[in-house]
Amino acid sequence: MQRGKQTLYNSIVELSVSSRNTVHKRNTGIDARRDAMAHRYYFHATINRLRYDDCLSSLQQEFYLQPDTIVKELHQRYNLIHNLVANKVTTAELRKLYPYFNWVSKLL
Repeated sequence: MQRGKQTLYNSIVELSVSSRNTVHKRNTGIDARRDAMAHRYYFHATINRLRYDDCLSSLQQEFYLQPDTIVKELHQRYNLIHNLVANKVTTAELRKLYPYFNWVSKLL
């Protein structure tokens, strides 16, 4: 056995075992995904003027979720969507929040 190998192994295993006792939040990132989905729904429905079922279809392709799951998650972000509509948020503002999405309007 090489010198130091046991020490290195033990220190890694100890860290792994001790980290198991920490509490991890299972749904990390779910709120961020819901916010992004709400912004995309606003974009499709308000800016692109897509029909409801077309909005759900687009969100299904973007977020890899079933329509019923999308509806449930959007319902939890109803106030956010309502605020986006009331404030008439522009595509430029959406692009600043989520630069990795395609914000090109289909109404061109």
